[in-house]
Amino acid sequence: MACGQNANGRAYWTEYAFCAIPVRGPAKAKGLILWSHGVDGKNEQFRSPPPLLVKRMGYAGWDVVKINRNNLYETCSTAGGNILNCWTGGAKHVDDLIERARQARAQGYSKVVAAGQSFGGAISIEASAKAPDLFHAVIALSPGHGSDVGSGTWSTGTYYSLDKQLLDALAKPRSARLVILLPPGDAYHPNRYKDPIGPKVHSALLANGAAFVQFDETLPINGHGAAMTNQFDAWFGSCIRDFVDPARSPVAGETRCPPPTVLAPFLLPANLATPTPGANGTARWLGAWKGAYSDSKRELMVVVERIDGQTAALLYSWGPGPNRDLSMGWNRYDKVRIDGNTIKVDRGEGRTLELMLASDGASVEAVHRYKDLRSTATLTRPTGGKL
Repeated sequence: MACGQNANGRAYWTEYAFCAIPVRGPAKAKGLILWSHGVDGKNEQFRSPPPLLVKRMGYAGWDVVKINRNNLYETCSTAGGNILNCWTGGAKHVDDLIERARQARAQGYSKVVAAGQSFGGAISIEASAKAPDLFHAVIALSPGHGSDVGSGTWSTGTYYSLDKQLLDALAKPRSARLVILLPPGDAYHPNRYKDPIGPKVHSALLANGAAFVQFDETLPINGHGAAMTNQFDAWFGSCIRDFVDPARSPVAGETRCPPPTVLAPFLLPANLATPTPGANGTARWLGAWKGAYSDSKRELMVVVERIDGQTAALLYSWGPGPNRDLSMGWNRYDKVRIDGNTIKVDRGEGRTLELMLASDGASVEAVHRYKDLRSTATLTRPTGGKL
């Protein structure tokens, strides 16, 4: 069960999802979450950690175990690469998940949650449909396997066959609570751009009396990996955690997890300090600077929170990008040296951020380097003092 195992020839193996979180065991844990990852042809997917949402639930009292699948034994297309063949292996994955859930129940975990992203989300839904009384809840994030449709186009009907599999499974009676995410702009399911699946899923779940939380094309985060972003956990994690909590009993029908009233362009720590800039010397650095990279157009902000002589404490934050499909976040750096009108930040892992203050103190030129990549941006003071 050690974290970070290699396949070593195994088709399946399990490991703890978060080795930094103590395992409570069936007598003390709220239950067990069985996490299933996605699929990308024969490329490794098992090394990807579950999203922060699931980590949040681990801290809240759940034990979390990853069911890893050997990428060399898994494919969703024929040798030609363009004919869907996913459920040949998918049915085995469903049966494997069901058996592991039954074993967990026998070991004393009274509440078992099937959770997964992409193909793992589809596996979780199918398992719950096949064994409707086995699972306490299902968390299906971008369920599907559109990445392996191959060269087919949305108009050929292949994508609609994937949607039909999903809708058929959701239409079956279930006792499990369901959290389902069907994000806008999912490139692996392009048919949904003009034919949204959200209303169809909503009707199916209302008809079968399920207790559910649904995120669909109205979500303010785009892309297949929407649930893997920091902002998804920040905006919706607490609501989902509470919905799945065995101590709470949601009524049949939809429970809403609304987005923030105002969508901030950055995720920022609650204790962020934004001092007033000074007129001279290093004090001119103080406060917030905002802009966007000239190549990617991704938003960035630097806040110089404190200056002690020739060193600064600053925060670097990045936005979701122009397509709103990237993970937002921030890092703090302390005791960064000020060399005249230049600050150079070592961000680790080969990343550097160089900041150059204009002679008039009105702007900052930023250069971000990573390996052979170089991105530049011009930063200015936020208008109206708004971050």
